[in-house]
Amino acid sequence: MDSDAMKSERVEELASRWFARRQSAAWTDADQATFAAWLEEHPAHRIAYIRLDAAWSHAARLKALGASVPPGVIPPRGSWGDTRFSSGASAETSETHPAPAITDGDLSPSPRERRRRVRFLAMAASAALALFGGLYFYSTGLFSGTRYSTRIGAMDTVPLADGSHVTLNTDSRIRVALEAKERRVDLDRGEAFFDVAKDPARPFVVQVGDKRVVAVGTKFSVRRDHDDIRVAVTEGKVRVETASSRLRVKKGEGSEAPQGAGTAEVVLTAGSVAQTAKTDVLVRDAVGTEVEELLSWRTGYVVFRETALADAVAEFNRYNTRKIIIEDPTIAAIRIGGNFRSNNTDALLWLLQSGFPITVEQSDDRVILKRRQ
Repeated sequence: MDSDAMKSERVEELASRWFARRQSAAWTDADQATFAAWLEEHPAHRIAYIRLDAAWSHAARLKALGASVPPGVIPPRGSWGDTRFSSGASAETSETHPAPAITDGDLSPSPRERRRRVRFLAMAASAALALFGGLYFYSTGLFSGTRYSTRIGAMDTVPLADGSHVTLNTDSRIRVALEAKERRVDLDRGEAFFDVAKDPARPFVVQVGDKRVVAVGTKFSVRRDHDDIRVAVTEGKVRVETASSRLRVKKGEGSEAPQGAGTAEVVLTAGSVAQTAKTDVLVRDAVGTEVEELLSWRTGYVVFRETALADAVAEFNRYNTRKIIIEDPTIAAIRIGGNFRSNNTDALLWLLQSGFPITVEQSDDRVILKRRQ
């Protein structure tokens, strides 16, 4: 067996022991501090533990860790030290039997530790079988990436295992895969804001078609429109890359981005906004509170500043199942402004009827806008 395989087995063994220890009632603040330090030592530690934790969370059942357990009985969380789920061993507490430190140097365990290791390894084997043993886990996304989505009008914040957080806007869907060398999120639909935990060894990548937005530790949003994206950066730096062809970067007003063709990537800094159109990308520094307004959806608002009615209607339709339809194209270019609750269509319709030559016709499933005669 080569050294890499031995190291991998050792990491998995330690992860299984930590996992089992955390289920017991003897877990202490000191244990938590030591465990957290172990997770931070190497990405492989965190990955191994996440795999075990995912198996525990998603499996319908785990094999009992003792012959005395009746078939089909699932040991509940916190029961690993329970005599019902052990081979005659008594429950232990940290006050009477302090938990031994779990370290890589622990190669000569005591008899008591060997008995514990048997239970830990049995648990790890069961978890591994549950994790790798069938198509059930493939269907839940452990191999292809865990999926998260929101319905129309909803918003949700998803905490990731690496410490990052993703806030999904209305009607959005992502797939998340946290791997040894890369943390990847496929934005299949919609818009998301990313608060990325720092991990220089594992870049955080948001993939949209052939375009990638790459960060290490920063805050930014990505909105998808077919295979094009809009990126707004609130903290740190991100890179916009393309795999299929080189980007042609255009310089926006107030931006220091280069202009021309032949670049495979462009770096965005805090306060920058980038919009792609196939292989073109317009990069500019946001003016005033523009970035905050672009991200106002996180507080339930949409903000319009001299926005064409057609664009404002399209934005409102993202958040509401009853769609607004502009039947008369002569009013589509009317400019409007204001802050609106994204689910408060009535406020927008009141503004249009009272301040513009527009007639509103409402039904159960749609709203029709016409020019007032």
